[in-house]
Amino acid sequence: MSAVPDSRRSAGGFTLFEVLIAFFVISIGLVGVVSLQAMSKASQHQAVQRSRAVMLADQMLEMIRGNPRGVARYNIGANAVGGGSIADEPSPDCFTTACDPNEMAAHDLWSWERTLDGAGVIAADGGATGAGLIQPRGCIVFTPDAANGKARTGTVDVLIQWRGLQETTDAISGGFVCGSDFANAATGFRRQVVLSTYVVDEREL
Repeated sequence: MSAVPDSRRSAGGFTLFEVLIAFFVISIGLVGVVSLQAMSKASQHQAVQRSRAVMLADQMLEMIRGNPRGVARYNIGANAVGGGSIADEPSPDCFTTACDPNEMAAHDLWSWERTLDGAGVIAADGGATGAGLIQPRGCIVFTPDAANGKARTGTVDVLIQWRGLQETTDAISGGFVCGSDFANAATGFRRQVVLSTYVVDEREL
């Protein structure tokens, strides 16, 4: 009798090979999905950081608008606040005591720095969260409208600078550096937002 090949054995081996190929393809797909999710989370975090920085800058602009007579005191230039640069709360406490414009500005800067450093946001381990930003720094530049003889009326730029999670194009690229952080190294990690407005002291009108 002639030998009859066992078709079941060859079919079974072919099916196992298909399973291995399918498993390999699925594995590659899963790796891609995980990588895409990681990139999505990083992009989302960067968007949240930028939104937070804009909110912090706008908070300071509102303080200045409410106290234009103290604008010279707010004008700290590149002497960034953040990281505990203002050690103690200025006296008097303008939350409970009447203050003059310069005292109010000094207290606003202290309060703003605490917000930058995340003093009001406590993490699960009891530490400050840094307001959602890594090494945040804040700078304020006031340019008076000198051409019209104004000393407390002019343009105010509020800058928030922080360290990003991933290295990319330098956000400053030759522009204004807020503080000494990342001034000479790790420039690809620098992130920055700038909000500008025109502040008017009605007493100068």
